[in-house]
Amino acid sequence: MTEASHIPQQLTACPDCDLLLQTTQDDHRMEGRCPRCKAVLWHSAKHTDTISFAAAISGLILFYPAITLPILKFSMVGQNGSNSLIGGIYRMWIEQEKMLAILILLCSLIAPLMHLLLTAVVCLSIRLNHFPPHFPQWLKYKCWMQSWSMLEVYAMGIIVAYVKMMHDGDVSVSGGTYCLCALLLCVILSSQYFYEEQAWQHWEQNKPA
Repeated sequence: MTEASHIPQQLTACPDCDLLLQTTQDDHRMEGRCPRCKAVLWHSAKHTDTISFAAAISGLILFYPAITLPILKFSMVGQNGSNSLIGGIYRMWIEQEKMLAILILLCSLIAPLMHLLLTAVVCLSIRLNHFPPHFPQWLKYKCWMQSWSMLEVYAMGIIVAYVKMMHDGDVSVSGGTYCLCALLLCVILSSQYFYEEQAWQHWEQNKPA
């Protein structure tokens, strides 16, 4: 069996165009961009894991009320009703729209929840300077769940439903909407201020022998 080729630590690969650049440790103290495609290679911002960790914890706190509280309340021709995120998925399931219900469950509930949970775990490990052997798997799963998290698509659907229904009856925004907007903001902040390259650097410097 042939051994995998060893890539020196002084080489950094561009995530967009795969250009290999020779760098030093001092270069990572400032923001670096690829000279060919101008993609960001690393960030120089400090304490970004604190912002990402705080956003992830806040998102986990907001998650339950965001999916269970009513999002919209409406009244049409004497009929009153309300809907929540989890209630909408259940409604699709009992109406035999099972594939759509599973897709929304994955992209609007499971993926955002796992994304926030893994972000909090990874950031906590960095803050405590404690890196278990499963840290690389947590980081990979976190990035994978982030790509599947599409809570903003559901939020756009709520806006479209509100606009379409407001002319046919009385529609009011309920508490679940505010929790969902706050949750969406937490998901965005936890992604925006989390730098995968820095997390891998922490792992390389502190991984168990």
